This record gives sequence, structure tokens and C-alpha cells, in this order.
Amino acid sequence: MAKGPTKAETFLRHLEPLRGALEAYCRRALYDRGEVQDVLQSVVANAYRDFDLYAQGTNFRAWIFRYVHLEVLNYNRRHGRDRHEELPAAGPAAEEARSPAPDEPLFRALLDDPDAVLDQCDEAVAEAVRELDPVGRATLLLQAVGEFKYREIADILQVPIGTVMSSLSRSRARLRQRLVRYGEEQGLLKREAPPGPGDQRGDS
Repeated sequence: MAKGPTKAETFLRHLEPLRGALEAYCRRALYDRGEVQDVLQSVVANAYRDFDLYAQGTNFRAWIFRYVHLEVLNYNRRHGRDRHEELPAAGPAAEEARSPAPDEPLFRALLDDPDAVLDQCDEAVAEAVRELDPVGRATLLLQAVGEFKYREIADILQVPIGTVMSSLSRSRARLRQRLVRYGEEQGLLKREAPPGPGDQRGDS
């Protein structure tokens, strides 16, 4: 009688397609990127230990990303790089009060020619992501790297979906503001000069 796949074989079959995404998440979320492989090893070991608890046929991607999120969060906290922060309040009022407004002329320039900025500021973007608060960083990376929907992110982080939406919006605004500032400092974006007297409408 033929034997079915072992626990290890089944686990690796689920894991292999996700290795790149898991590493990308760790690389962007950890303050010390030299620890990426050690953290990933801990994630894999813990997930394999608990693999009997995984319900076959459900969302393995979301299941293992929760292990990644917790391991990264614990590592950053153990090394004193993340302080515990209260979860942000959800809702438009809280979002409006907390989100920084971008420099609109510079942001329009970024939209007009994003490749000119993004091709030259990968490290600046990575640093801006690492500077986000833990929940903001996790929501941003889970969507950008993990390609999760709001409900899946809420389940991974075990927070309300409104918290995910407000945190993601605020993180995008802060990242956008940092990117615009970097583009201006590096001469990749030019601030629009205010109109002179001769530029005013109605001048003769």
C-alpha cells in the first residue's frame, strides 16, 4: 500500500512557492537586515512545529505570514528597535488628523515621472518603510509584498479591518511624503516656483 506524503513533504510543498515573498517581507521589515536568514529559520521551524494545527485547504499563505509578522515584531522589540504602540484609531477623523499632507507640486512631479525617482531611491524607500510604526509597516508590507486583501491583513494582524484601512492610508501618506522629500533633496524633483507678479491673471 502506497504511503501518502509525509508532514515534512507536505509542509515544504506549501512553503516553497512563498520563500521569496517571506524573505522580501523580512528584508524590508527588520531593522537589522543581517538577521533575515536567522529570522526566517525561526519562522520555518515554528510553522513546521505547528503545521499539524494548519487546516489543509485553507489559506496557507496567510497562515505562515502571521508567523513571519510575529517573529519580525518580536525580534525588533527584543533588540529595542520597536516600542509598543497603541493601535491607531480607525475612521476618517483619526486619519485626517494623523496623515501628513504631501507637498502637492512635488508629488505631481513624482506622478509624472516616477521611474526617475524610484530607480535611484530604493534604499531611501526601504529606510522610510522601516521608520513606520509596527502596525503601519506590517499593513503596508502585507499588501505590497504579500498581496493580501484588507480582510486577510486584519486576520493576520488580528486587528479590526478599519484599523488596517486607516493604518495603510497613513503609512502610504508618510512614505509618499518621505519619497517626495528625498527626490527634492537629490535633485530628482524640482519645487515649483511661486508665480511672479507678471504671471498673475488679469495683469496687463
